[in-house]
Amino acid sequence: MKKTRLSSIFRTLLPMILLVGLQASVWAQSTTARHSRVVGVWDVQVAVLDCNSGTQLFSFAGLHKYELGGTAQVVPATSPTALSAHVGVWKHVHKNQYQLTFKMFRFDASGNNIGWSVVKNDVAVSERGTEYAGSGHAETFDANGNVVGQSCPTFTGTRLQN
Repeated sequence: MKKTRLSSIFRTLLPMILLVGLQASVWAQSTTARHSRVVGVWDVQVAVLDCNSGTQLFSFAGLHKYELGGTAQVVPATSPTALSAHVGVWKHVHKNQYQLTFKMFRFDASGNNIGWSVVKNDVAVSERGTEYAGSGHAETFDANGNVVGQSCPTFTGTRLQN
């Protein structure tokens, strides 16, 4: 009798447990999707500006890649001796707004490491999710960790589509 009663309770509760689990899974997926609209590869044009005057110092094309879990890669379309690949992290701030921080190493013409740069950008994804833009602040360090310069990059991009 006891076994039958437990089986009956289990059969009654099992559909409710599964339904609650399914709803939690759907909620988690929709939250993740909403917070990770930046995930993917972006074809980007970057302009690096003097922070004080707004004068453009140089520009370059590149690819920005945002991965689930909050990591990122930036690959500039330049010689690695001029500008190395960047590795970074991103986080969702609000709605279509994100923050990206990345670090890249700097080299002289002979290929010697002369320091690094750290860039912090604010990024906004369009409502359609096919375009984005951002701006930020970069600090440049020598090999001993001393700040030797700063710049203010801006960029626009379109999502790379299949």
